[in-house]
Parts: sequence; C-alpha cells; structure tokens
Amino acid sequence: MPPRGAPRGAPLGGIDQSDLDYNRYNETFFEVLFTGWILSASSSDKGREGDDDLHLNVLAAGATRQEILPYIKFMQMIMRKKPFLVKGLEATLCKLLRQLEFFDEEGKAKLAIATALVFNMKLGPLPEPVMQSLLDDAKVNKGTSLSFLVAFCKEYLSKDPIDELDMLFKRARLDNKMLNFFPQGKRTIDNFNSYFTESGLVALVDLNKKRFSDANLKTLEAELSAHIKEEGSVKEGLEITSAKIDELKLEIVDVIPVLWRCVMDSVQRSNKSSTQQQTHQSVLKLLRTWIKLFQIHCQSSRQELVLMNTIQVYLYQDTAILKLFPQIIKLMYDADVIDEDTIMLWHRKGSSPKGRQVFLSDMEPFIKWLQEASEEEESSDDE
Repeated sequence: MPPRGAPRGAPLGGIDQSDLDYNRYNETFFEVLFTGWILSASSSDKGREGDDDLHLNVLAAGATRQEILPYIKFMQMIMRKKPFLVKGLEATLCKLLRQLEFFDEEGKAKLAIATALVFNMKLGPLPEPVMQSLLDDAKVNKGTSLSFLVAFCKEYLSKDPIDELDMLFKRARLDNKMLNFFPQGKRTIDNFNSYFTESGLVALVDLNKKRFSDANLKTLEAELSAHIKEEGSVKEGLEITSAKIDELKLEIVDVIPVLWRCVMDSVQRSNKSSTQQQTHQSVLKLLRTWIKLFQIHCQSSRQELVLMNTIQVYLYQDTAILKLFPQIIKLMYDADVIDEDTIMLWHRKGSSPKGRQVFLSDMEPFIKWLQEASEEEESSDDE
C-alpha cells in the first residue's frame, strides 16, 4: 500500500533505487520523511509548501495507525538494506520530540503514533535518548509530554502487551521516573493513577502499582533481613514488619515470600565442612524462632498456599535443603500456620511446577498421615 497521496510505485517507492547519498543525508532523509521539510534548530521553516513530493510524509497522512503505518514500513524496508540508517532515525526522533511544541495537536498525535510504530516494529533506535527527549521542564509544565506519552502508550499497546511496554520503559530508564512527566506540584501517585485511569490506560496504572510495590517490598526486605541477621528480637521484627505493611500499603500475599527469604537468608552456613544435618538443624531452629512472623501474616487459605509454594520453589533452588520440605510443612502445620485443607489442596492441584513430582513424592507419608488422622476423627465422631 503506497503512502497517502502517492501513486503506486512513485515517488517513495523508487527512493531506495535512487542515487541519494544516505551517508551524507542520513538525518535529512528521515526529517523529510516525517515532516516534509528539513528541521532547523527552531523549526521556523515549518511552513514550506509548493513541491507535491513534500506532502508524502507522516505529518501529511491522517492521524491513524492505518495511514501512518506505510511510512514506517517504508523506513523498515530501506533500513533492512542500509542498517546504518538507524542512527539517523534515532537522531531525527530525538529532534522531533525536543521540538514537539512547534507542532499543532494533530501533528503531535501523528508523531506519537509514528514513534510507537517505530518501537512496535523494532526498527532499532535506542529508547533512552528518544523518550528522555520528552522530559524537559517546558514541555512537562505545559502538559505536552504527558499528552504525548498517553497517545504513545495507547498506540503501542494496541499492538504489543504491557510487559513489552514495561521493558521499553526500563530500557529508556523511565521505569522509576514516570512521575517526572507531571509538573512538579502534581507528582503524586494519586495524580498518576487518576490521570491514566481517566485516559483509559488502567494497565499502565496497574504496572506502576506493581513497580512501586516491588520497590517497597525491597525496602521491607532490607530492613527485616538486617534485623534478623543482627539477631534482633522477634517482637521488634514483628513491629518492623507491621509498620512497613501499613506505611507502604503492602499486600500480604506479596509480603509472605519476602518474610520467608528474610528468615532463610539469615541461616548461618558458616563453612563448607558443615554437614547437611547441621544445615537442616539450623534452618529448623531459625524457623521455630521466627514462626510468629508467619502465624500473624498467614490468615487465609490463599496466603497459606502462597507460603507453601514459596517454600517449595525456594527449596527447589537450594538442593542442600530440598529434602527438608516435609519437615518444614509439618512444623508450619503444628504451629497452626498452614491448615490441613491447604496442604491437601496443594497436594491435589495447588503445587508449583518446579520440582513438583519430587515434592509430592516426599510429602506422601505426611499426606497419608493426615488422611488417616482425618478418617479416625470422622470415625470417632460417628461413634
């Protein structure tokens, strides 16, 4: 499909066969393809008109994916033959985004769609210099950068999943700077959530919540781990945990794996000569000491199942204590941390795929004991 207004086979279709010196006019080529003119420092020559060929560009197309896509596909075709052009494309995108204020609202929308398509189609420019070009105070304070970001995200997510967008933001070093798109006085989580929710980007709100949650969980993990390793009291450890959960608004199901790692990473494995039995004893001793941590924060079957699978995966990754799984679960069961129903659910269908058969096999004696105890209890009730 030729770009809008272009007869089939002309004139863009023949550019790749032309004698254009791409090495010399690398950036110029993309500037004309995006805008129809050569960009200056101020874009004061924006109004050039007269040559019909100048109207074969992204800004002359309609503000839709369908109409802009042929231009991006054309860039892709040229760049497959001349990969060195990627630097020219990157420099041009940076220049366009820095000069975003010189374009009208429709032009900004077209550039947002085109930029998203460039990354959707993986044409090769680095996300960091391109996306960071939006974060200057003038554009941020006017709301220009934020509006562009919304249009960019909507277009990008129409083709690729939120995980891909998250990876793009990480490569652009924006994953922890999303609030910087807001003016200084509005850089709050509440503003972020309400703005992007109203803009129809709930997926971005959820992504950012997870990102902040992960950062807050690391804060809890660092503080609690340090406390346990310094052999601080259980009471103070519980206070640290409860305070951080309230202060950082953490979800308990997300906290449980952190609690487990904090305790287990504090197990003393002083030297290579330690026997497996000594290691197992150290693990069980520390768990008994800190069992209150799990008693308080495992209050539902879902939380208990999360704990069981956290233990399973952790032990699967540490073969020195892999065979300790039944003893740990028995300890948790005896301390009323994990209920019988949760253990049976885990056994039937709730276990992690990691080492599943090994753990199910190791748990068979304990499962059998639970079943027999349950049958005896039912028989006793009948009598």
